[in-house]
Amino acid sequence: MKKKSGLKSFWNLSIIATIIFAFIPKVSIRVEGPYHYFGFPADCLIYYKGPRLTPDIIGIVFNIAFFYFVFFILNKIFNKILRSTIR
Repeated sequence: MKKKSGLKSFWNLSIIATIIFAFIPKVSIRVEGPYHYFGFPADCLIYYKGPRLTPDIIGIVFNIAFFYFVFFILNKIFNKILRSTIR
């Protein structure tokens, strides 16, 4: 049961990280002509001058999966380090 709750928290963290990293200047905001692209590592939102804000579903899903695996791998590394220092 504990493992399922840990995996759910990774999903929640990855969604939050996707939202936060989408609006960090100099890292995730790219301007090409009249278009503004938001997102890191993939584009999540595309803004065109005026009231046009378009979500890029594939970019959002990729970013969530990317951050999920980053948190998952970091968790594995920290658990191995903690286990080795406790012994």
